[in-house]
Amino acid sequence: MNEHGTDPLDEDSDDGGISDGAEVLVDGTDPLDQSDDLLDTDGDGLSDWSEENVYGTDPTLADTDSDGLNDGDELLNVGTDPVDDDSDDDGLNDGDEVSATTDPLNPDSDDDGLNDGDEVNTHQTDPLNPDSDADGLIDGDEVNTHQTDPNDADSDDDGLIDGDEVNTHQTDPNNADTDGGGVPDGEELQDGMDPLDPSDDVPEDELPIGDPKGGGGLSCATGPQAPAWGLAALIALALRRRR
Repeated sequence: MNEHGTDPLDEDSDDGGISDGAEVLVDGTDPLDQSDDLLDTDGDGLSDWSEENVYGTDPTLADTDSDGLNDGDELLNVGTDPVDDDSDDDGLNDGDEVSATTDPLNPDSDDDGLNDGDEVNTHQTDPLNPDSDADGLIDGDEVNTHQTDPNDADSDDDGLIDGDEVNTHQTDPNNADTDGGGVPDGEELQDGMDPLDPSDDVPEDELPIGDPKGGGGLSCATGPQAPAWGLAALIALALRRRR
């Protein structure tokens, strides 16, 4: 038992219709005496007197601000404002925040730089996860700084996730070919090339077999760079077939 002798598992120990908290803290009545409970017309756990004279809520409406939480819960349990449907002004009403387990008193529950309402209503990101696409960039940085897609780990589809492009390779997460050399950034890194240097861009299908950079690979070239002995051998073979 506590100092008031009330039941900690029963919000209205005397079953008089007014919650223990309201009786002790607002009305000044005995939470163990049902007979002194003040009238609670709307059944929200607050007496009509306290709604009219203390809180400014409507004693005939259990949910004065129509946010999905009754006035008593807002004041005594959640801590939100019973006459403001969006206590933290983030674009989500208090009842929806409680249902979604976001914080109705914190406009940015996951501290990612986007308020909860914008995450839910505009960006479709997770207001409880600062990095919705797990790419290494928080949602707010993607939207406000890099203009990348916070729901797509690889915004430009170049084979590199946005966080690696920004934090490791210094490539452009919105441009699949940062250096404009004709080869996507991810392919360049895979082949050992520099995605910031257009001069080394060679498409994979043009690389000699065996070495991404062309060293020591097999070649079937017969042009001016082919060895002279190879060309002579081909001529000799042709003459032999004609005899």
